[in-house]
Amino acid sequence: MNRLFLMFALLALPLFAVACGSDSDGGSDGGDKPGHITLKMFDNYFKPNEVTVKAGTKVTFDLPNVGILPHNLHIASERGIYRESPWMTEIVNGGKETSLEWDVPATAGKYLFRCDVHEVEMTGTITVE
Repeated sequence: MNRLFLMFALLALPLFAVACGSDSDGGSDGGDKPGHITLKMFDNYFKPNEVTVKAGTKVTFDLPNVGILPHNLHIASERGIYRESPWMTEIVNGGKETSLEWDVPATAGKYLFRCDVHEVEMTGTITVE
């Protein structure tokens, strides 16, 4: 009986290890540096596409483009209008990386963000608390 249990446990161990592995699509592993948030740019979505930050702080968005297509990050103004906002990065090609340092507004609210190249499908929300 003990041998049977041991054999089962040894056979099941590799399956358990695979089940506990990392995201196959390269999701954030929760290892962001303090004050940094990683937003991975895929074709054509951000991961994560919803983040929460503390009002009145400074946040750096680390933006690896893990897709093939060019992408950027553009945060809308407090009124939700992109053309009013200076908060944007340059467009980067696949395999490249950029970042955006953002002085989070002191007022709580929701801020929209998008990729200007794929503005309809590649969007997200920042909640300021």
